[in-house]
Amino acid sequence: MPVHLKPLPAGRFDEWRGAARQRLIDGNRASGRRVGDDAVAFADEYFDELLPHGAATPTARVMRILDEGRRELGTLWLVLAGTKLFLLDLAVETELTGTQNDELVARILTIAHDMGATQISVPLLPQDAAGHALVDDRGFTVASIQMVLEPLPSRDVAAHVEVLPMTAERFPRFVTASEAGFAQDLVASGRFSPEDAAAESHRQLVEELPDGLATPGQELFTATVDGVEVGILWLGMRERDGHAHAFVLDIEVAADQRRKGYGRELMHAAEREARRLGADSIGLHVFGFNAAAVELYESLGYRRTEETLLREL
Repeated sequence: MPVHLKPLPAGRFDEWRGAARQRLIDGNRASGRRVGDDAVAFADEYFDELLPHGAATPTARVMRILDEGRRELGTLWLVLAGTKLFLLDLAVETELTGTQNDELVARILTIAHDMGATQISVPLLPQDAAGHALVDDRGFTVASIQMVLEPLPSRDVAAHVEVLPMTAERFPRFVTASEAGFAQDLVASGRFSPEDAAAESHRQLVEELPDGLATPGQELFTATVDGVEVGILWLGMRERDGHAHAFVLDIEVAADQRRKGYGRELMHAAEREARRLGADSIGLHVFGFNAAAVELYESLGYRRTEETLLREL
């Protein structure tokens, strides 16, 4: 049965906003992406930023999903940023059929073309059944994955890789390689053009390391085996629901040292350093195309807390 999209009446906007905000809070807490008061603070900032003018925000559309008989099946929220259209909230009263999901994607594609978008991006939490049913097998690919490991495990493993604080002499080479590598990954993920990727990679590095190696809360290490450098590790210390939380900002095994198990040992080292720094959890981001890294992290007990899927137009 075909579905149609119609704008949400202005008189229903506040009700929808309150319900969508609560869905975001509950979803983040359930997935572990953000927990406790962190989920509330994020949701409030999120809606204030993306809907600064409420229902009149020109880059946002809240739509009713209607069946052929004009019965309402649910709502969805679309936001245009640059040339990327984000599907940020999908709420349906009952599970849509495959045909209805086909029709819904077709309607979203039409809106995307009308708004000048070149990509559709859909962030999804693991438990978002309606969202996954919508994008599965309909031209979307996993661009990026957020993961968490909690609590930190106590592993009885020998430490063959030694991690030591990065020296000032080593730091400039690290910055150059890390910025270039992240830009390449952004392009490979399909999320950025080469020019935009270079700018975004530089922006994020400056934001994380405004004072270089002396930036508080940033822990950078070189990894060695028998005095030979085999890789680097970068942990950014965060706060998660009032507790110290480590985030793996960069981890790299040197090209000539790969396939020796050092990647796994570096992750074990990250756990040890995180615990030493007072954290009880570790988070990380991995690009969807990096299947080997995803497999490694999941084998270590990391679980997915959010995925972003993309479809090119």
